[in-house]
Amino acid sequence: MFRTRQAPSPTGYLHIGTARTVLFSKLLALVNSGIYYIRLDDTDQNRLQQDSPKILLKALAKIGLAADEGLTLEETNIKNDFYDIYQNGNLGSYIQSERLDLYHQHAQKLIDRKLAYWNYLSPEQKQELQEIKQINKQPINYFEICLEKFGEEKMFVGLKEGLSNLLKPVLMYKLQRKNKIICHDLLLGQTEFDLNLEEDFSIIKSDSFPTYHFAHLIDDNLMQTSLVVRSQEWYPSLPKHVVMFQDYWGVVPDFIHLPFILGETGNKKMSKRDGNVNLQNYLDEGYLPEAIINYIAFLGWNPGTEKEMYLDKEDFLNLNQEARLAKLIDNISNDFSIDKLSKSPARFNLEKLNWFNKQYIAMLSLPEFVSIASQLEFIKIDYSNEVNSQKNLDTIAASSNEIVEKSIKGSEEKDAQLKYLYWYLDQNRANLINQIGLESSCITNWQKPDFSLLMWKNSSEEQTKINLKLTLEYIQSVWSNASSLKIKLVSTLDKYIQDANHKNQFEEDFYNLNKFWEDNLKNWIGANGHQPGNIFWPLRVSLSGKNKSPSPFELLAVLSLEEVESRIESLL
Repeated sequence: MFRTRQAPSPTGYLHIGTARTVLFSKLLALVNSGIYYIRLDDTDQNRLQQDSPKILLKALAKIGLAADEGLTLEETNIKNDFYDIYQNGNLGSYIQSERLDLYHQHAQKLIDRKLAYWNYLSPEQKQELQEIKQINKQPINYFEICLEKFGEEKMFVGLKEGLSNLLKPVLMYKLQRKNKIICHDLLLGQTEFDLNLEEDFSIIKSDSFPTYHFAHLIDDNLMQTSLVVRSQEWYPSLPKHVVMFQDYWGVVPDFIHLPFILGETGNKKMSKRDGNVNLQNYLDEGYLPEAIINYIAFLGWNPGTEKEMYLDKEDFLNLNQEARLAKLIDNISNDFSIDKLSKSPARFNLEKLNWFNKQYIAMLSLPEFVSIASQLEFIKIDYSNEVNSQKNLDTIAASSNEIVEKSIKGSEEKDAQLKYLYWYLDQNRANLINQIGLESSCITNWQKPDFSLLMWKNSSEEQTKINLKLTLEYIQSVWSNASSLKIKLVSTLDKYIQDANHKNQFEEDFYNLNKFWEDNLKNWIGANGHQPGNIFWPLRVSLSGKNKSPSPFELLAVLSLEEVESRIESLL
């Protein structure tokens, strides 16, 4: 069976680039009807962070990339108490620090076959060799140097004896040899390496833990890895790994080395200097997992069509987020193939990510939009009780007629149900979930603007007041004509809160009420020879209190006549 994996180190957060590599591994597993698994590379004991694996697994689960096998947050009978995580699968342990005995067994076999030897050089001696290398530009031949200094017998002592030596030697792989090797990458093609120009390297450190090179050799064979997907920074190590697999196992897994993701400016790998590279931060800031996955899929891949969105409105009405993410990744996998991957670096583009997020936020049902937003700790407007209390919503639904009556009379902002209208203003414009309140605050927390803000271009204060007064009189004269549309909108809103399948009807009713105000105001403006800007600008600013806000038609659709009159009259 096809198997691919990721082996993150417990040294921090989930990097955007790592998330992209995990996604591509998952997609290739789907394409090949195979398995994607996760193991933990925690052999560098000096850098590990105890909470890192759990943080990483939570972030992956949040974006729909929980593994088919290996490390998991789901409770199984295989728990690691140190990291407080679990494992599933028959080829573990999937935590490398729990496999030391296994690594030592195979290291001894390498020593027996004289493919590995002990290097007793002190740090000072190694530094001196590096300085010489800088001058003569020749690779260091550690084997010959150690052979001359320590003799063959000492170089090939058993593993236990070597690790107990007071000189704290490291076990090195004997790579350097007088021949060339051709290495193949499924994306980058073939490259020939001269092993005489390579250097031998450590595989067991003096603390008895393996290096990545050695753990990779053992684990990827015993865990039956078909394909290794990793960053291009590992490409220079490819000859080491190919030689080791050929020497020891006789078979080599396939490799794909993905090009870097560049920052928004310059030609360097995306890093903290470029801003936010921690995927969890994007989730915390209000980016939907669907948007993140859809966006990072395009960082180095293109389906070869104009298609960009891999979910549609119906998916958001009929599926919960977990099911949507599964469908999203499955949909992408249908178009995904290695030949559509780019060999050139991708560039991170926050504006494009924002675009994806805006599209998917607009597809959310309004109740889900509010529910997601209410879970974010930094949301300043606290409607959480109204959002999350089903009892409250049921009470609201049972009193629909009363709410409609109140909305016509002008007190709808006191009712929890009608706050959904205000949130809808946010949903239509938000790039991020955490922008909830930026638009609706002009409804819930209106601040009287300075009158100078109301004046359109060269219009005078006197003329602006005259125009506002005339506009208010016209609004009052036709308000009753909008009542039936308002009643229908609020009634549909009641149904929509309880059942997202009423989304289309709600949007249609909201549009019709907006269109009523737009058509009537434009007709009145044309019939009376007014300039549109002289009417619409002061009307919108007076109703919102801001120079940037929803349109005057949307504001008239959600405000009561009483509130419209109060806001405008306070400025006359």
